[in-house]
Amino acid sequence: MKKLIVLSVLATLISCNKQEEGIDINTLHFSIETPYGTHFITGYEIPFTARDNNGNDITQSVDFFINGTPVQGNTHVFQQPGNYTVTARWNLGGGAVKDADNQITASVIHPRHNTYVVIEDFTGTWCVNCPRVQYKIEQLLAQNTEVYAVAIHDKANQTDPFHFDGVEDLTSTYNIAGYPTPLLNREEVWDEEVASVNAYLSKTKPLGLRVENTFDGTSLNLTVKVRFDMDLQRENYKLVVFALENGLHADQANATNYYGGQDPIPDMEHNHVLRHAFTSVLGDDIPANQCFFDNEYTWTYSGDMPSQIEDFNNAEFIAFVVQGDQTPVIVNAKKASVNQTADY
Repeated sequence: MKKLIVLSVLATLISCNKQEEGIDINTLHFSIETPYGTHFITGYEIPFTARDNNGNDITQSVDFFINGTPVQGNTHVFQQPGNYTVTARWNLGGGAVKDADNQITASVIHPRHNTYVVIEDFTGTWCVNCPRVQYKIEQLLAQNTEVYAVAIHDKANQTDPFHFDGVEDLTSTYNIAGYPTPLLNREEVWDEEVASVNAYLSKTKPLGLRVENTFDGTSLNLTVKVRFDMDLQRENYKLVVFALENGLHADQANATNYYGGQDPIPDMEHNHVLRHAFTSVLGDDIPANQCFFDNEYTWTYSGDMPSQIEDFNNAEFIAFVVQGDQTPVIVNAKKASVNQTADY
């Protein structure tokens, strides 16, 4: 009986409408918007919000429609390309409704860019457990060309011939407390399982990158382009560009059964070693006015090959876009070997 009384009271409260509250519904207006402008991609969750003419968020009181079909909640994932009209209706109670003052005419396309994943392996030649992660990364790369590795060496309290001077900015930002730590897309510590990587690869991305470089033995010309599939002016994007080197050799401490269980592993080959950062390791800002549909943001470098590269024939360049403020996560990436162009 008590339950019925409570439900009855709730029903009475819910039935109260704006007119009963003394509000002239003719003065009520609202508009709808999305943070992604009017260009969307399939497979990407698009949120819709509504605000009244006083700036109040009334999203939860509004019903959204796409081409006249109701949307479940206030988000939608478009499955097919095409042109869509998003409208909304505000239920004012007592049978009164109000249509939004505006509508969103959206153009939806399939993503034009593949998704790439980056594993940053925080490691050291002195680290006795690091060969385990290095081995698993090697196996992963052999199976999937859309996974990139960056080996970030830290000498810590030891010595390491491949120590990267900017490592502390990364370890402090991402709370890297021990070695090895493989950081997956700067979003989580990789559990060393292929399934975790595949979960990231299955996500569609709203932008892609192109990396082009030429080196004549003296001068390096490096160009990175970022192309947008959506209007992303409201989000904070940054670009990271690194020079890596393959084929480096040094003895590797080892307490694992990998690589024959030798300790140390003599003259072990180290690949994808971070040698130089052309940008901040946390990324340089991409201007917001560059982050709109079909625009290409261009970053260039012309100068010497980084002095840390021992053999330019083994150099490679990786670029990735990160998004966020405190701990930016990787959105998408692209890598190219020396004198190679890796297109979108």
